[in-house]
Amino acid sequence: MKARIIVVDDEETIRKLLKSRLERDGYEVITATGAEEARAAFSGDRDAAVIVTDLRMPGEDGFAVAQWARQHHPDTCIVVITGHGEKEAAIRAIRSGASDYLEKPFDMDEISHAVKRGVAEYTLRRENRELLARFQARAERIEGVAEDKTWFVSTSTSMAHVNEWLTVLRREAMRGAAEEPSVLITGESGTGKEGIARMIHAGSRRGRAAWVAVNCANFSEQLLESELFGHERGAFTGASSLKRGLFELASGGTLFLDEIGEMDPKLQAKLLRVLQEHKFRRLGGTTDLDSDVRIIAATNRDLQEEIHAGRFREDLFHRMNRVVIDLPALRNRSEDIIPMASRFAEAAFRARGKRFEGFAPEAEKALGAYSWPGNVRELMNVVERAALISTESARLTPEHLSLPETNRGYSQTESGRKLELVRTPFSTPVQDISNYTALKKQWSESFEREYLTAALAKHGGNVSAAAREAKLDRSNFLRLLRKYALRAQVFRKAA
Repeated sequence: MKARIIVVDDEETIRKLLKSRLERDGYEVITATGAEEARAAFSGDRDAAVIVTDLRMPGEDGFAVAQWARQHHPDTCIVVITGHGEKEAAIRAIRSGASDYLEKPFDMDEISHAVKRGVAEYTLRRENRELLARFQARAERIEGVAEDKTWFVSTSTSMAHVNEWLTVLRREAMRGAAEEPSVLITGESGTGKEGIARMIHAGSRRGRAAWVAVNCANFSEQLLESELFGHERGAFTGASSLKRGLFELASGGTLFLDEIGEMDPKLQAKLLRVLQEHKFRRLGGTTDLDSDVRIIAATNRDLQEEIHAGRFREDLFHRMNRVVIDLPALRNRSEDIIPMASRFAEAAFRARGKRFEGFAPEAEKALGAYSWPGNVRELMNVVERAALISTESARLTPEHLSLPETNRGYSQTESGRKLELVRTPFSTPVQDISNYTALKKQWSESFEREYLTAALAKHGGNVSAAAREAKLDRSNFLRLLRKYALRAQVFRKAA
């Protein structure tokens, strides 16, 4: 394919001269009279190897062209043309991102050589960027596999069916099965659904290809549709350029849809079409694109209840439930707590240059007695905090763990769906009852902090879901999080 060159100059004679010469050099040449036409030349998903632009033009000048190109098309090289003696302008252009400059009157051979250097530089930038992306993807896969091995530590009988499904799926992949089925992973927030999904991906024939994850609860309907399927330029207000969606980015690999139960039913219908026909269409597009993506989805909702409530499509559920893996809560696999905590602690200590000496008997007893409403995510956070505050070569004690004697602040019903705050007394007896206002403020702040922590732990850091259950506006909920310096992403870490 010919390298694409954009020539920007307000003088028609110069545009024609440059176009004629560069086309003879074997390039595809687009001309523009100014910055606006130059931006429009980047149509669709077409890029340009080099922009040749005059600096002095009416309206937006060559500096505007260079700055815009550097921001939106960083691989494109920029060659600027300056008037005789405009050294300062040339230096400013270089600082704005130009790769080269030529003075008027210029020699056509100089232009030819400058463009040739620019095309070579553009090609090298693209190759380096693609190579870096491959290295990063490989590193993420390696880290993901390592993380999966960390997560999947289980001798519990309640995890037997999970082991069985993983074995079946890996065996099918080794047999070279033509089709790898979609997988639905269910379970409370924090049970490690994404870790299991990563294991399935790593053990499949797609394990060397892309792993792409998205939390459906983090987007509105239109934004999630754009995120999944991409959009054409002008598809909606603000869509100034073509965007490839996650189905394109995950081609040949796996797309993990976390919190699929939060997806709008209209969007569910489009997802069903992709699963059935292996085709999709960008927003604003008119052409179907092929989809070669395996879907693994996860939810902490009861999808049967969601179907009865009209919030989830029954046909999509039946399409997804060929393989359903239900992760038990950590309180139902108590024999896994100490092995998992030890593995997390070893990793956390090693990351901080310390040596983990194990848990004291009292610490093991405290770990086993706690009911872990935040599941595996909470266990990891507790252990990482202990590793942070411990001294060199420490043996962790109950003081390091800082576990409450009871699940103070929140409790869960058997289904794990209901959040109930319980009254908690002051940690020390109240000696001075004269300052009612100060004590009331102390009690109120304690309540707010515990409620927010409980809500985030239950919903796995999903601010929208936590705010919805709290019956608070999302902006007010975020304001409270900022007030107490609580970060939702901490509760998502091991989702």
